[in-house]
Amino acid sequence: MRFRNTQNGLTVTAICGTTCCLLSFDMDVNKTKGLLGFAIEREDKTEHEKYFLKGFKYFEGTESRTDNGQLFTTFEQPIQSFLWEDFTVKEKHQYIYTIIPVFGKPKLLKYGKSCAITVNTPTNKLAEHEVYFNRGVAGSNAYASKFKNKKPSEMNPDEQQKALQWLSRGLFEALIGFVESAADSNYQLRAALYEFEYPPVLEAFKKAFEERNVDVQIVYDSVGQKEKNEHAISTANLPESILTPRNNVPNISHNKFIILLKNNKPITVWTGSTNITEKGIFGQCNTGHIIKNEAIAQKYFEYWKCLHSDPEQAIIKNKTSEIQKELKAEEIPNGTSVFFSPRKTKDILKTYSDFLNNSNSLICGMFPFSFNKLIKEAVVRQTDQLKYILIDKQDKNTTFVNNDFDNVIVYGGYFKEPLFDWLKETSAGSLFKSGTNFIHNKIVLIDPMSENPIVIIGSANFSDNSISNNDENTVIIKGNKDLADMYLTEFVRVFNHYYVRQIAKKMTQTNNRNPLHLFTDSKDWVPAFYKANTLKGKRKKLYDTMLV
Repeated sequence: MRFRNTQNGLTVTAICGTTCCLLSFDMDVNKTKGLLGFAIEREDKTEHEKYFLKGFKYFEGTESRTDNGQLFTTFEQPIQSFLWEDFTVKEKHQYIYTIIPVFGKPKLLKYGKSCAITVNTPTNKLAEHEVYFNRGVAGSNAYASKFKNKKPSEMNPDEQQKALQWLSRGLFEALIGFVESAADSNYQLRAALYEFEYPPVLEAFKKAFEERNVDVQIVYDSVGQKEKNEHAISTANLPESILTPRNNVPNISHNKFIILLKNNKPITVWTGSTNITEKGIFGQCNTGHIIKNEAIAQKYFEYWKCLHSDPEQAIIKNKTSEIQKELKAEEIPNGTSVFFSPRKTKDILKTYSDFLNNSNSLICGMFPFSFNKLIKEAVVRQTDQLKYILIDKQDKNTTFVNNDFDNVIVYGGYFKEPLFDWLKETSAGSLFKSGTNFIHNKIVLIDPMSENPIVIIGSANFSDNSISNNDENTVIIKGNKDLADMYLTEFVRVFNHYYVRQIAKKMTQTNNRNPLHLFTDSKDWVPAFYKANTLKGKRKKLYDTMLV
């Protein structure tokens, strides 16, 4: 959801999702002389609270720090940016942000005339889509502050419940709720799952089958995750009659979807990147995405029936092409499309790379691993538009020769030791067993701030294997601005989290200035936001020119 207001020569633009509100400020450059930043007051009209937002940065010599990770009110320690993100919003809330320009000197601040903007955060439940993002940044100062970097398994039951609820941020609850929406014998559940290990989810399926007489059938990976899955299945004492191992696949059966049927008619699908593991749900960054579209649900069901027969590659490749033929980028219609793997050709990867190459303003990508050659070439291609790429870890397959300053590639990471005034952190790898430690989402956003954004999500990693050898599903949603806003705001939250850590670590090697100290001269921070050829200038222009 997008908002804009102008008062007293100051324009504020906002993009709101369910987890974050992005704010941008604009004023005549001639009025920025002596500007020390912006104070931001937030009034929560839903919960009847009003206070100034806080940040990490402060003027040197103005604060007596009590501990690392301390936050400071922006009324006294203003935000030195024309772009700001509030990562503490809640869904279905109304907020009033009052933005106040701050001038003067650090110990003698003067406040200019403000601009207030009223925004409404959306619900997770749009007309056709529901989206749930876990917190995914367990390696953070917030987790260190709230839970002292303790593993949930080492906590008492009350502490563990609070920690897992904080980390899940609604994803686990939505997953269980989806299974429980099969209320009685009128409903059926059909699932295809790669990692199928987390006991509460297995128990939810078991209850649906045994207590509510729901017809449950689950296809699970019996190649890469065979031992772990079958141990969890045995421990949970799931009936064999509801289980089908997927064996005839050359690589892995990598899907993570569940179909809800009523009276044998497919109505809704749960998909996304979340494996049914403790780490998948609570540790690494993941998405649960519900699609309320009967035509799409029917395609998933046709695909699932083929998987359930555990076919050879040639059979399933014919089926996936029959369900959805290859489409070029310009042939993808507005609305929701789904592509299943394995496929006869890798043409769909050319479609994805063409989307990237045809972008006009902004590309955002979350990738756990490496990706197809054409997509790599599109990522590092010299362009004028901004490209923000987030990858779980840096290795030989994810290190690119990148000479385009518009292309910012960031890798997952955390503060293994206290740095500057931050706390020592931990990673999802330290909190939970096995799997990627940071980024497990598979998300590409093409021009998400435009009038015709493209959102690509699912289980596939945009690799050759994902298209040619794995069981996978990828969803393309075109032209849905509200959905794009939800994904963009979440992307910015996670990207900024890891970008700060990457830059802070580099700063320790290049200069001795504490990055948490605010500047005392507007010349040191303002100009970059008004130059057309800088990252900050280009980002600000996206907001300034965005239609609301």
